[in-house]
Amino acid sequence: MKSKLAVPFLLFGFVIVLIVGFMTNGGFSQTDASVPSTSNSEVIDNNAVLDETVFPKDKVVDVKITMDDNDFQNLIENATEEEYKTASVEYNGIKLDNIGIRAKGNSSLRSIGKTDSERYSLKLSFDEYMDNQSLAGLTKINLNNMYSDASYLREFLTYELAEKMGLPTPKYSYVNIYVNDELWGFYLAVEQIGDTYLERNFENTTGELYKAEMNGSGGDLTWLGEDISSYSSLVEKSKSSDSDSLINMLNELNNGTDYAKVLDVEETLGYVALNVLTSNMDSYLGQNKHNYYLYEDDGVFSILPWDYNMAFGGFGGSNILIDEPTQGALSERPLIAKLLQVEEYKTAYHEMLNEAIEGYLSDAQLQTRVQELTQLIDPYVKADPSAFSTYEEYEQGVTQLLTFNTSNVQTIAQQLDGTIPSSGDGSGSGESRGGAMGMGQREDNVQGNEPTAAQGQPEAKAQNTAISTQAEQTPDAQTNPYQANGQQEPNDQQNGARQFDKGGQGGPPTGMDGMGGPRGDMNATTGQGSITELITTGISLLVLLLAGLFITFFKRKR
Repeated sequence: MKSKLAVPFLLFGFVIVLIVGFMTNGGFSQTDASVPSTSNSEVIDNNAVLDETVFPKDKVVDVKITMDDNDFQNLIENATEEEYKTASVEYNGIKLDNIGIRAKGNSSLRSIGKTDSERYSLKLSFDEYMDNQSLAGLTKINLNNMYSDASYLREFLTYELAEKMGLPTPKYSYVNIYVNDELWGFYLAVEQIGDTYLERNFENTTGELYKAEMNGSGGDLTWLGEDISSYSSLVEKSKSSDSDSLINMLNELNNGTDYAKVLDVEETLGYVALNVLTSNMDSYLGQNKHNYYLYEDDGVFSILPWDYNMAFGGFGGSNILIDEPTQGALSERPLIAKLLQVEEYKTAYHEMLNEAIEGYLSDAQLQTRVQELTQLIDPYVKADPSAFSTYEEYEQGVTQLLTFNTSNVQTIAQQLDGTIPSSGDGSGSGESRGGAMGMGQREDNVQGNEPTAAQGQPEAKAQNTAISTQAEQTPDAQTNPYQANGQQEPNDQQNGARQFDKGGQGGPPTGMDGMGGPRGDMNATTGQGSITELITTGISLLVLLLAGLFITFFKRKR
């Protein structure tokens, strides 16, 4: 009898020790970091740490990823599955082990997957396998590949403008990525909308958080009834929510008039202005009605800026009507249509536009800022081994961005002073046509109009200096994002860049099929090495052992 019991009791003790070990240590070891990790519930105000260590604007940070070669190859070959793999990272000298890494993106992810390029955007999840692990309070960081942006500037400049406008903006900075000690690419790091971001901008993390996705319905925020399932485009990202506040906001926005009761009106107007100022139609304004977050704070919603690699006309936008800035009928975007019906709100919105075009986006200020940034990033762009374009195309892209901005600023100024119309018949600023947005297709094309002295606009110096006439925007140029950003087709790429098919990037990008499934970041618990799975396995073994003991003690004697 004793011999029969010895093995079960030994196994029982082993399982108990195993379970206790997983519960107390998380199942993994962690390399000491220069910045202490904090739990999600212990979000702290650490702007200085974030700005100086994680997202410095005045230098390029090294992000060194170490992982199994086979795992990384699998990540690349199966990027569209967005499955997390285990890795270690040294982020500007701060070391973290057992993090999650996966490919990320919407249309760009699928478009790149149809080519021989391997330059995917990446997401680092520091708490994927260790619940209490973070980087200066951050649990996730996005590493954006600057898809379809030869200038490497669109997203950086747009977020910087958003900051100047006082909008809630994620942290961002340039990074040089290494994978297993080999230079992988020059990217832009962007903070994930999460607890640290919310605490910094709203002083709480308890509100409802939604992300507008491309597929489904409700992304335009029109009224579809009280059933939350009707708004499938608005994907819940908060830990818990009853959705009542969202339904209440949508009801008031569409069927009421007290907009300030459910919306932060100033931030909403600022969001619209930001996208108009940068001609960003890959947003709520465009046909996809996505790339924004909604956050509820005590019943009042804010719309949060997100994803700007297609800003400055990269998605085909030009000559946007400032009071009808939608791709499609204005009435289909109640967040804009309803607010601009209120004269007080429209005046405030116009003031935001005017302040930006006379300030940050003026030729003098933007050219100075672009010069500062290009001096910083030039050597990294030259050395980028996975770039979508050549260094020469990068230089052309920078020039064209400035050209586009000069023209766009002039058009906005003329609409503000009444020289040209700021609205039309309600049909919006254009429709998608053959992969190109309808912007600039109107008969009253005003892109080349000269600013008048009364407008107080600076002379269009860029048109007489670094800007060639061949770089002028035309409707045809909008069908190709490289042309839309002053870029040539990268057929004979110089700096080690792979051949890359840009088909469809000028309008709705190709490869958008199959996007209705669950997003990778909605399945954080499915990553390999999950602590929950390990504990479940241990408990299962315990149950089996108890069953064995039961049989040993109580089986009938024969």
